[in-house]
Amino acid sequence: MRTMYSIRKIIIKIALPLIIFLAFVNLASAAVEISDFFSDFTSSDVTVNSSQDFQGRAVFELLYAGNPVESHEVPLNVKANDAATKIIIWEKQPQQDYYIARVSIYNDSKVIASRSYQVSYGTVSLPSFHVVDFSPTNSGIQLLLQPFNPSAVDIKIEVLDSHDVVYEKTNEDVSLTTNTEINTAWPFLLTNNKKYTVRAKIYTHRLYASPLINTYIANFTATEDVEILPDDVKVDEYGASVTIRGKSQVPFDGYLVVENRNRMTNQTQTYSRQLEDILVSGTETTAGVVWKGLAPGAYDVVIRADDTKNITVDKYETVLRIPESPAVTATATTNKAPGFTALFLVAMLLLAARRVKGG
Repeated sequence: MRTMYSIRKIIIKIALPLIIFLAFVNLASAAVEISDFFSDFTSSDVTVNSSQDFQGRAVFELLYAGNPVESHEVPLNVKANDAATKIIIWEKQPQQDYYIARVSIYNDSKVIASRSYQVSYGTVSLPSFHVVDFSPTNSGIQLLLQPFNPSAVDIKIEVLDSHDVVYEKTNEDVSLTTNTEINTAWPFLLTNNKKYTVRAKIYTHRLYASPLINTYIANFTATEDVEILPDDVKVDEYGASVTIRGKSQVPFDGYLVVENRNRMTNQTQTYSRQLEDILVSGTETTAGVVWKGLAPGAYDVVIRADDTKNITVDKYETVLRIPESPAVTATATTNKAPGFTALFLVAMLLLAARRVKGG
């Protein structure tokens, strides 16, 4: 019995270090590599692949003459046999013409992969176009390019949540010969009051060289947005009917609120009704209210689209006049002698007959 216990103890002593050793070997054998790295003076991105699940961090640095000018550290989680992309936005303005951007992948305190990229500032990195407008909104993005010289470009639009890409779309081989406008509608829902960053990554084709890449950044905060369509507002003595259109990818689950105020008495009535449909960009719903005992007179009418927190998203004002009802005239009934009308008619007929006989 004692011999069996001693053998088990020896096995445990051997197995435990072996398990720990194999775990380290397994981690070391996990191939973590940087498959792509880019940087200009606006932003930088890295794509990392791993043969196994990996948790670490990516450190972005901008160096001048070997000295760090700016750095950003980003948590990095990569699934096995998958890729993860991280994007950072540089905050400082360049003071020199040439820098070196570097990204390092860390496992704890150990660097397991690193890549550098030369960043140029000035005429060397200038594209053959000017960005006239780059405006993200609740419903999508508008990008307007004005070319200096004819060229062809690929345009990648990315929506960022912190350092991660939550949406991207690429327009390839866009010909820039005249002013060119790119419009992209968001095909996903946005979170109310959340700040989003949008990046345009534009690749200018070059005949004997790799594409010239420039990035542009714009921010917006997602909010609910709807519009009361003026041409579809109907207000009369019976009530009010309106059509409301969604203008944001933040879902609007709100109310139609209609208020009327008598101009003479200042008496106010308010009606509220929840919209049947939840609105997003391009969708519409029609709703209405019916007045209750609205007296004749002139009224100011205010129509609002309010959210669930009673915040007015859109408002429309108009006026209404309800005329007085026409007065009913009472007709007095005259008491006449029985048969008087009949006798009068007979007399008229006899007189007409004599005239006919008399020629």
